[in-house]
Amino acid sequence: MWKLTPSAARFAKGLRQYHVAVVGSGPAGFYTSKFLLKKDESMKIDMFERLPTPFGLVRFGVAPDHPEVKNVINDFTAVAAAPNFRFFGNTEIGPEVPLERLRQIYDAVILCSGASGERRLGIPGEDAFGVVGAPAFVKWYNSHPDYQELQFNPPGEAAVVVGQGNVALDVARLLLRSPPDLHATDMDSKAVEAITGWQKAGLRTVHIVGRRGFIQAAFTNAELRELLTTDGLLPVVDPEELALCRNEASEAELKKSRMKQRSLDILQKMVANFSELESTSKRILRFHFLRSPLEVLSTQGALTGIRMSRNQLSGEPGKQQATPADASQNLEVSCGLLVRSVGFDILPMAGLPLSSNRVPHRNGCVESAGPGSAGLYVSGWLKRGPTGIIGSNIGDAKETAEKVWKDLSEQTTKEWSEEPLQAMLSSKGSPVVLFEDWQKLQAEELRRGEAAGKAAVKFAQVPEMLEFLHK
Repeated sequence: MWKLTPSAARFAKGLRQYHVAVVGSGPAGFYTSKFLLKKDESMKIDMFERLPTPFGLVRFGVAPDHPEVKNVINDFTAVAAAPNFRFFGNTEIGPEVPLERLRQIYDAVILCSGASGERRLGIPGEDAFGVVGAPAFVKWYNSHPDYQELQFNPPGEAAVVVGQGNVALDVARLLLRSPPDLHATDMDSKAVEAITGWQKAGLRTVHIVGRRGFIQAAFTNAELRELLTTDGLLPVVDPEELALCRNEASEAELKKSRMKQRSLDILQKMVANFSELESTSKRILRFHFLRSPLEVLSTQGALTGIRMSRNQLSGEPGKQQATPADASQNLEVSCGLLVRSVGFDILPMAGLPLSSNRVPHRNGCVESAGPGSAGLYVSGWLKRGPTGIIGSNIGDAKETAEKVWKDLSEQTTKEWSEEPLQAMLSSKGSPVVLFEDWQKLQAEELRRGEAAGKAAVKFAQVPEMLEFLHK
C-alpha cells in the first residue's frame, strides 16, 4: 500500500519541518546530516563551523600524497547541495555563539566537533624545542590557519616519530619523500620548502618507535606496504627485534588475524633490507618495536635526542602490556625533530560532560530535550573517542541520526523563526562564510595550484580568505 513520506505526512498534519543544528563540518557532521536527510528530506539542517572552510580532518588531517582519500568531499558537497541544508562557516560555537542559545532555537543540536587536543608522552624533557605533536605537525603541513606559526630548527640527520599508527607512518613518509613528489601535492608551500631544506641539510633517517610489537601496532597494511614502493626510501626492520615481538601470546594473536599475517609478510621484506642499512644511498625509515621513550635529551632547551627502554610483552593474548626489560638494553637515538603521535584528546567544552576521553551518551543522546531546550547529541570522535578512520564515522552517524529522528518524532516542535538565528549571527562580530563562499575559495585554490604545478595552493590564513571574499 502506498504511504506518505515522513515529510509529506508531517505537512498533512499541519506540522512544520524539524530544524536541526550540526556543530562541526568534518566527516561526522556531514555523515550525520546525510542520514538525517535520508530520514526526512524536508528537515532543515544548519551546520556551524569555526573555520571558513569545511571538511575538518579530511582537509587538515589526510596526508597530501593521498588525494584519493579526499574524494569523500564529493559526497559531502552533495549533502551541502540539498535545498534544506545551510553552512555557516567562520562561526564558533561556544565563545561566539553559546551552545545553550542553539538549544533554545533548534529542535535538536548535534555536536560533531572532533578532538582538537593531543596526548603527551609524560616523560622528562618533553617540552624541549624540536618536540611537536603529530596533530599540530600534520595541520601545519596541511595549511591549517591555527598552526602556521610553528617554528622548527633543521633536524639534522635524523628525526624520530613516536607511535605506530597510520598518522605516524604518514609523518615519517612525508619527511622522507622527494621534494618533487611533495611539491606536486597540496601540501603547504612553506612546509615543502622546510622539508626540502631539511633533506638538503642532511635529514636522511626517520625512526618510528612503538612500545609494543608489530602485531599490536595500529598501522594498516596499505600504509605499511606503500613504504616499500616509495621512491628513494628504504624501510628497515631489525630481524632480531621482529623475532622479539613473537612471544607465545603474540603468536596466538597472529594466528587469529589474517591482516597481521599479511603485515608480517610486508615486514619480512623490510627485514631483508636490514643488510643494506650501512651501504644504501636511499633515505632510511627504520622501525623500532618494543621501545618506549624514557627521556627527551636536550642542550640549552633544544632537542638533541631521545632515550628509550627495551620492552617485553606480558599478559593474555589481546591484552598484552609492555613493561621495561633490562636497563642495559636501553637505547639513545640522536635527533633534531621528535614528533609524538600517540593520540588525540577531546578538550572540554562548556556545558558538555567528558568521561574517558569521550562524551557520555546513549545511542548518541547526551541530554534529552527539556522545556525550551533542544535535545543534545554527539557523533564521531566526541561520541566514541578519537579513534578510527574517516569511514568509522558512518556507523556513529547512522546511530545518532536514528536516535535524533526517533526523539523528534516523539516530541512537540518549537515555533520557528529566523529572527533569533539572524540576530545571533549578526552579533558575533565576524562575517559568516556560506558554502557558496567556500566554493569560491576552493576554485581559487585549484586555480593557484594549476599555475604553480601543484594539486592546489590552499588558503592558510582566515583574514586572507575573508579578504578574497570581500567580507
